[in-house]
Amino acid sequence: MRPFEYLEPTTLQEAASLLSDDPLGTRPIAGGTDLLSEIKDGIVRPRRLVSLLRLDETQGVSIQDEIVRLGSGLTIADLMCDPFLQARFPMLVKTASSIATPQIRNVGTLGGNLCQRPRCWYYRHPLFPCYKKGGTICYATTGYNRNLAIFGGGVSFIVHPSDMAPALIALDAQLDSFGPNGLRSVGLENFFASPKDQQLQEHVLGVGEYVIAVRIPFPEPDTRGVYLKARDRIAEDFALVSIAATVTLKDRTIKRANIILGGVAPTPYRVDRVENAIIGSRVKDLDLREVSDLATLDARPLQGNEYKVELASTLVRRALEQIVGG
Repeated sequence: MRPFEYLEPTTLQEAASLLSDDPLGTRPIAGGTDLLSEIKDGIVRPRRLVSLLRLDETQGVSIQDEIVRLGSGLTIADLMCDPFLQARFPMLVKTASSIATPQIRNVGTLGGNLCQRPRCWYYRHPLFPCYKKGGTICYATTGYNRNLAIFGGGVSFIVHPSDMAPALIALDAQLDSFGPNGLRSVGLENFFASPKDQQLQEHVLGVGEYVIAVRIPFPEPDTRGVYLKARDRIAEDFALVSIAATVTLKDRTIKRANIILGGVAPTPYRVDRVENAIIGSRVKDLDLREVSDLATLDARPLQGNEYKVELASTLVRRALEQIVGG
């Protein structure tokens, strides 16, 4: 590991300035569970790390005007243990509990989970100059691709590794960032960028800009949510396929639906075919097997990940069964 400078700014402006001074050689850091692995493996070689954990604006859980604000520096473990979130956002707490191991949850942060880099074997190997590291080739196209995308592939077949992202998108979350131009808010679904749009990052943050919080509106009455995650091992593994779904009912008719898949595309994947098919339907009239088959009509699997097509369809069906079955 090469030596680097470690700085701890205490104001938003100071952090933005430090990150802007040397954008190619500077990285923001919070828990560091992903970034430090990249540094140790020689994937990135920053000259300076700028900690975000001494910024008050990145900390804690607060509620105002029926919106809950989660600081980006909130650890996954603290999110899991927050009494208000346990009572009002159980799907979010369940999602957090599925992440990695207790040791990682005690250190890893919400912002870090949303901004983590691809887990593709070729990206994580220092000797492959893959597309996501500035190269011209996605080696996974004809190589090892068991865990990669079945939707939205092309120049790269990475999948976004965040567990929190699908759940927060299903809850209509907004993301707040700060940079040289001040505060900016964006719908979380629009925060993530495909490899076609951003080669060297997976989000829309500009130079010197960093995440400070996520805001979630209180759900409408009779809104139900579920999070399911399929993985090779119960502990630690990233999702092969995950789903976060919320459905709002009125008189046993589906008024709203957000159905978001993880582990299947370079960004969290909205299953709008299924949403459009069930909105306006009475619960008793739903054919969940027929509806769930719509989820994968656009799938384009590679030779090693065809299993994800059936797995994604099955998780959509199981999620809807849990939501509308009670």
